[in-house]
Amino acid sequence: MLRFLYRLFRNLLCVPLLPLWAIARWLSRPKGRWIVVRLKPRLVETHQPLPWLRRLLDADRLRRTSSLAGVRALADYAIRDPRIEGVALVLPPLQGGWSVCSGLREQILRLRDGGKQTSVLLPRGGGHRELYIASAADRIYLAPQATITLLGLSAQSHYLKPMLERIGVEVEPFARKEYKTAAERMSRESMSEPQREQVQALIDGHTAALLDALSQRIGTTPEQTGALFEAGVFRGQSAIDARLVDALAYEDELPHELGIGDEKKTQLIEGGRYLAFKRAKLFRPLRREPYIAVVTIKGAISESGAPMGRRASIVAALRQARQDRRALGVLLWVDSPGGSAEASDLIHREVVRLREKKPVVAYFGEVAASGGYYVAAHANAIVAQPLGLTGSIGVVSARVLASQLLDRVGIRTEVLRTGPHADLYSPHRPLTDEERGLMNRELDAFYDSFVALVADGRGRTVDEIEPLARGRVWLAADAYRHGLVDRLGGMDQALELLKETIDVPPRLRERLRPMVLGSYRLEPPPPAAMLRLDGSVFEGLRDLAFLLSESPAVLYHAISVPRIR
Repeated sequence: MLRFLYRLFRNLLCVPLLPLWAIARWLSRPKGRWIVVRLKPRLVETHQPLPWLRRLLDADRLRRTSSLAGVRALADYAIRDPRIEGVALVLPPLQGGWSVCSGLREQILRLRDGGKQTSVLLPRGGGHRELYIASAADRIYLAPQATITLLGLSAQSHYLKPMLERIGVEVEPFARKEYKTAAERMSRESMSEPQREQVQALIDGHTAALLDALSQRIGTTPEQTGALFEAGVFRGQSAIDARLVDALAYEDELPHELGIGDEKKTQLIEGGRYLAFKRAKLFRPLRREPYIAVVTIKGAISESGAPMGRRASIVAALRQARQDRRALGVLLWVDSPGGSAEASDLIHREVVRLREKKPVVAYFGEVAASGGYYVAAHANAIVAQPLGLTGSIGVVSARVLASQLLDRVGIRTEVLRTGPHADLYSPHRPLTDEERGLMNRELDAFYDSFVALVADGRGRTVDEIEPLARGRVWLAADAYRHGLVDRLGGMDQALELLKETIDVPPRLRERLRPMVLGSYRLEPPPPAAMLRLDGSVFEGLRDLAFLLSESPAVLYHAISVPRIR
């Protein structure tokens, strides 16, 4: 009621200002024919809601971040605006993953399909991801002294067993099944064959998508385009000769290349200004309108840690969406490699309860695997970016034996216990055969229940799902072919699919907008990323600590799949 009265009072105060506002809006209207979008290096799906104090404290970080949701909204307005001839993107080397890059490429293709010209400028050159995005545009410009690097994709893993043995530590993994390789970096000296098979399949999938995109631009077959990997580095005229770019230009020369003379600078509109103009409103609705609730599950799922992965925060958001009558549907946005088995199961239970009252559609971002897939298994539908990672339906646990290390540093352990297995997880002694059997029975039971849960959620039999499980990580495009995903696409397509399932009049359905529930702080990058040590032994030790800290049955996969570059 107080909100209603406040907005009513505010709108009444704005009534006398309406003529001035209309004049100011007319005078400040964008007068150009081309929109230029200067993307920031860090590309995310959408900005998380932040309290005003956090927005103030994190203002610099937010200025360095571009939102795919913002680009999508700008594309919507530009397509409907007959005065706009085209959109140019200034694309720096990106820090986003393959899925968000795929989403940005989709928006360029949407603009082209909507009759708009598109151009991309690479002021600092680029690599595989930047070229994958830019290849969707009509024209690509490269700064004269910039370099395009096209070496081919790779992934590397560091194996820590020899180092751990030197300090007197041994890691004993327990996994279901052969593709659940999350602990092998700590327990093996080299890559296992199942791990080699699934990682190579992921690299091949990303490579095929990249070559297909470049082939459509160049006009050759993917096999012929693959020969570019042999040259590897292209600069200046060599990039033009390879048909990777169309021309060389600095950023200040972009208006001329777009056919806009220096005397007509007003014909180039900054994307942020254009979007702000289109979104500006003088009056606010008196009542809060119905909306689509977006519940974010991001990062490792656990009982503690970052808010977007913490079980209590996620459950609270799901219950809020269930109880709020204005939330007509829920988009479950999953960008998580999994985590604690118990936390994943409790979140899944809330999703099941939510689905009893409202439609739920899951959207998979960069990765939604193991526990990340578990929580979404009973959604009404699953939408995933084709280059994302999913699956990893399996269970893994690990136990550390550090008796040699304790002896070396002079630590003696005395144990008092009331049962034969009371010190089962203590690092001072190895397991007995009976205790290994106990661990294996626990993991077998959880694996069987995981497969049965996925089969029930997918409406299939256990015999159909089990061959697709076994801990295997799938590229989302392959998961779609196997029926683990219902549709390939971005968050906008997931929202459209959700709207189709909501039983409301068409006019109200069109007005529904997403709203992220909860306010989360921006998480700083992990120390390994800050020191550019991603994929190194530091990351491996961090993953080992996570495996040992959560629970005997951990649903987790990201530590077993190296980053694809």
